[in-house]
Amino acid sequence: MTLLRAAALALLLVACSAPKGAYASPCPASGAAQWITLGTAGGPLPRLQRSQPANALVVNGVLYLFDTGNGVLRQMKAAELPIGNLRAIFITHHHIDHNADLGAVLLNRWVLQHHTPIPVWGPRGTEPMVRDIFSANLATENAPITAGPVGPALATTAKGYDIAADTTDPILIFRDENIAVTAVANSHYHFKPGSAAERFARSYAFRIEAAGRVIVLTGDTGPSAAVTRIAQGADLLVSEVIDLPGIRRTIESLPNLTPTFVDALMTHMRGNHLTPTDVGRMAKTAGVRCVVLTHIAPGLDGDSNLSVYRDGTARIFSGPVIVARDLERF
Repeated sequence: MTLLRAAALALLLVACSAPKGAYASPCPASGAAQWITLGTAGGPLPRLQRSQPANALVVNGVLYLFDTGNGVLRQMKAAELPIGNLRAIFITHHHIDHNADLGAVLLNRWVLQHHTPIPVWGPRGTEPMVRDIFSANLATENAPITAGPVGPALATTAKGYDIAADTTDPILIFRDENIAVTAVANSHYHFKPGSAAERFARSYAFRIEAAGRVIVLTGDTGPSAAVTRIAQGADLLVSEVIDLPGIRRTIESLPNLTPTFVDALMTHMRGNHLTPTDVGRMAKTAGVRCVVLTHIAPGLDGDSNLSVYRDGTARIFSGPVIVARDLERF
């Protein structure tokens, strides 16, 4: 038997013995700290095949959520992540595809009798958002499902915390025995100086250190020197990515969007998000080990050709590049 035939046979035997649906990921999951892409769509358009942005980190059986887009509870169930294991929530920014189901998560914890207070960290406005979610659900609190004790007040089960507005230098926002989370303001917003939006709106990238791994989540951002710095040497760079021509085709097909609005939206997309080339440059400069692309936009149902995202990144970054699917583990 030739060496070539022997190698081919060995590969065939491995393939036949592998569990159905298994594959050799170039960014293998760590048993001690697993990153799970719960939702990989770039919002806000709803899809059937991709859920809205949400990520989970599981360390020693403890669950941490990073963004809570619409559908996150269903995705947690699909990933077999008990909500009772949730210890903290981190929101990258306050666009609805990233925070829409924050209230659903908090109320679900409460009604299922998980009352240990958890922190919710996010941009300015997170503290009043959490407080007002509970206030808006006073009717829920006053409609118990049993005749017995209803447990503590909703407002005692979580507390919101605002990250400092201008974190051009990374700051530690959370640490426990499992993880340390550092935040830095990214480049998702470019508003007119002095405007209300410029004073208020922020988006953050997170660097997470857990069980000997470093994972960096870019959040929604344009090219950012600050994000590149905190990604230095990361094992996993979990990055948003967009296909600009695909986005234009998608939004031009939507009803009720004027040409003026479409042009303004495309200006936002070009300056405040990452193309595959942008991701490749960041990954190469930061010297990361592996890139996981998420927040896929347009990422429409039935879109099986994802090469535009992967190949555009791989032309610059020579390491592994994966276009994530919902419920993948890294």
